[in-house]
Amino acid sequence: MILSINTTDGEYIELTLSQSSLLLLFKKIKAKYKQSEKLLSEIDKMLNDKKIKKFLHKNNDHLDKKSIISGIIVVNGPGPFTATRIGVTIANALAYAWQVNIVAINKKDFNNIESMINKGVELLKNNKTNNIVEPFYDMEPNITKSKK
Repeated sequence: MILSINTTDGEYIELTLSQSSLLLLFKKIKAKYKQSEKLLSEIDKMLNDKKIKKFLHKNNDHLDKKSIISGIIVVNGPGPFTATRIGVTIANALAYAWQVNIVAINKKDFNNIESMINKGVELLKNNKTNNIVEPFYDMEPNITKSKK
């Protein structure tokens, strides 16, 4: 199964689980300024979803979270600085922990969830090594200077 993560909206987190190009589960979670609080728990909920467990049992796959994910697709920008950084960082950490390939897709390179998954699956097929994804920001971070 392939996990995709998109936090570049700033208002919402979009997560999918797919088997190759077949979309199995899609979640859009309201998370303005709460991406870091919600992302990991929502991924865990998806992996424990009844529909996913039923699919895995039907296909005689193991239920170990580390072994059911075969790749990760992450939208690496452009988007808000912190939200994008959180999504990319968690995707990199999970790819490293689970020892799976990870690929990045720019938000401008797809129109909808299906085209994102299709493009990501194609990139994963051509990607033979675990690598690290870097975020792409469309502007500098908005950090205020302290007043003295």
